[in-house]
Amino acid sequence: MKPALLMLLGRLLASLPMWQSKLIADALTQCLVRLPNRRRVRADDNIRRCLGLDQASHRQLVQRHLQYRADGLLELGALWYWPLPKLLQLITEVHGWDQLIDAAKPGHGVIVAVPHFGSWELASLYLAQHLADTALLYKPLSEQRVEQMISGYRARAGAQVLPANRRGIAAMIRLLQRGGYAGILPDQTPPAQAGQVAMLFGRPALSMTLLLRLARKTGASVVFVGCRRLPDRTHFALHVQAAPAQLYAAEDALALRAMNQGIEAIAALDLAQYQWSYNRYRQATT
Repeated sequence: MKPALLMLLGRLLASLPMWQSKLIADALTQCLVRLPNRRRVRADDNIRRCLGLDQASHRQLVQRHLQYRADGLLELGALWYWPLPKLLQLITEVHGWDQLIDAAKPGHGVIVAVPHFGSWELASLYLAQHLADTALLYKPLSEQRVEQMISGYRARAGAQVLPANRRGIAAMIRLLQRGGYAGILPDQTPPAQAGQVAMLFGRPALSMTLLLRLARKTGASVVFVGCRRLPDRTHFALHVQAAPAQLYAAEDALALRAMNQGIEAIAALDLAQYQWSYNRYRQATT
């Protein structure tokens, strides 16, 4: 989609009343469920291979997942264009905030691992609004105008937006060394040279080593955060969880498995809200 059309569509979606947005999301869900599409096929395959549910439970979980994905797509306009106070009012519950505060240590920052669960973009904005000295590490988009737009909305709560390259990682290290908060997507598939295979939901997945390297180099603590959609499909609960103890192990295999267990724990808040349609296992080898 051309950048100008994408921005126009985003503004149109942002202008819709919430009830209209949900009606459109319901219609989109039916299209995703009934019509052939890669999102449904990949979600169906990942849920089947990872969870091994009975047929009825499997079908129900796939449909709920597609419903939440449709809701998320229709909310992109709000994420991009709503005033920040109005947007952050969508988070009506916060659980475990003390885990985040307790993780901070003088001279050592906190790595905030935000898996692809619920509304991870809304979680990042909330954290940046409520914490001092924050940064987000992300993979830049190839289209420059879209990249500028997305980076702008990600930075509007005060976070520094850093590209996932040598320059961005160096800036992230400096931030952690001065006691800041670094947001990272721990379940993003890394390049082959930047990851190792570890089990995720019972399957081997190429898993990033960057989070471990940042924690070891800076002495940072790690917490996991998920922004769970509530049953009304409009509001959210923010959950903060301490990292499994073995994430700090010296052995990569133990630490990576613990990192993936942290991801699984966030997903377990509501399995339908994990991004099963992401092609997460494409580069894994045994």
